[in-house]
Amino acid sequence: MPAPTSTTIGFSSKACHNCRRRRLRCDRSHPSCHKCSLSGEKCLGYGTLLRWANAPAIRGSLAGPGKSQLRGSGVTTPQDLTLEHQSLAILPALVDPLVNRLSRASRRYVHHFGEAVVRDLVSIDQGSQNPFRIMIPLIEQFDYLEAIVVATGALHLAMLHKYQGRSVSHELVDALAAKGNAIKLLRIAVDECTPANQTTIIAAILFFVNLDLIDSGRGVWKNHIDAAGSLITSLQRQKAQLAPSLVPLADAITHDCLTYRIFGSMINGSEAAAGPIYDDIDVHAMLEAGQVFSYHCCPPVILRIILAASKLGEELDGALTDKTRIYNRVDELVQEARSFNVEKWVYSIEGLSPHDDLDARIKLAEAHRAAACLYAILAASDPDDGAWPQTRLDDLVMETFYHLSFVPINHVHLKATILPTFMAGAQADDEFWRAWCLERLQAVWTKNPFICPWGYIRTAMGMLREIWAARDEDAKMGGRINWLTRLKNSQETYLIV
Repeated sequence: MPAPTSTTIGFSSKACHNCRRRRLRCDRSHPSCHKCSLSGEKCLGYGTLLRWANAPAIRGSLAGPGKSQLRGSGVTTPQDLTLEHQSLAILPALVDPLVNRLSRASRRYVHHFGEAVVRDLVSIDQGSQNPFRIMIPLIEQFDYLEAIVVATGALHLAMLHKYQGRSVSHELVDALAAKGNAIKLLRIAVDECTPANQTTIIAAILFFVNLDLIDSGRGVWKNHIDAAGSLITSLQRQKAQLAPSLVPLADAITHDCLTYRIFGSMINGSEAAAGPIYDDIDVHAMLEAGQVFSYHCCPPVILRIILAASKLGEELDGALTDKTRIYNRVDELVQEARSFNVEKWVYSIEGLSPHDDLDARIKLAEAHRAAACLYAILAASDPDDGAWPQTRLDDLVMETFYHLSFVPINHVHLKATILPTFMAGAQADDEFWRAWCLERLQAVWTKNPFICPWGYIRTAMGMLREIWAARDEDAKMGGRINWLTRLKNSQETYLIV
């Protein structure tokens, strides 16, 4: 039997002709690249391209769209995802059979999911190595996954069009319909859960949380996180039996579920964010397994410290609480965070893109560390006893801003700055830094080339304005409120990531 040739398996050393013509990054997979399959173009391959000189096919419609035509054809390109009001439709014919059986609108949303949504969910999109892009070939086999991918693509596209001042009624209706269908199909799948579909079930549940984040950061995300937690332990026990192609997806969805659970505990309380389902999970090991994909760029050690501080805050509410013990434990958590070697951690992460900005990652990790220390003090302090000097809090606020300032507003990692910006911004008193925080958050929507039209960012901006108004009003009365305590005591449940 002859050995397989390089034209049937593996990767090319250069981009396909379509991606080269459109100046896109090609995943170089065979027999056709992923971008061509999703956009509906027939991949022209990687070898020498032969054409009839001066023939009508060179100049006419059979030659295919040229560069000028592509800009208005509706094919989603990285340029189309900036602030320009370009169409995000797809070509009428898609060559991939698993997508071709869908309605035209559904194909459009799947295409947008594969081009835009999955890019938002990782620090740097590495093409075929993006674990969330693995979900697309699986939609033919799992109907609930197809429904949630369509719903996510439709809602994300609606939010992008809403920012651009365009009509979003069709996308919103389609998103709601697909979401309702996904709920119905997922209930059936959960009742018949097996090791074969466990990964895709958790992925679908995670994207219900993402739907809430794209919408506003409010909603029933807590229930979804609880549901995912009940399956994650089983998934990790059976991870060795997973197909190798599914392992990155399993690591990524596990990491995001845990991160959402921890970030959710910060402003809602650990019990409000998720119940005891996650208590028996090896959080640190699972966070480390998926850290290469995380767009938060927050070290697992810092996430674990945040979770510990959140639990201390819950203890502080007890009538017979030993406050001295809690304050001493907060000091220990702060010292643990301070002693963590951020630079060593960044350089130890395996699988990062060769184009990643490691200096920016270091600054982001340091910003998360300072914000975590600030959070630990605020979460486990009584505003009436003055246990922590105001100067200590002010220093942590300015330290967070200092590190964040090294990540410019046009940087690919700007989306990783939202949580530390929110934490330090809420504690800031100076009007200059308050305006700076709002400008940074707004930039994720409006000025960053890697625009992320996620509604929770706008919600975070509104929350900051409300927090500042309440703090300023209390300051006029001669008091200083613990804004975090007040936020946790409210009836709203927010998720800021």
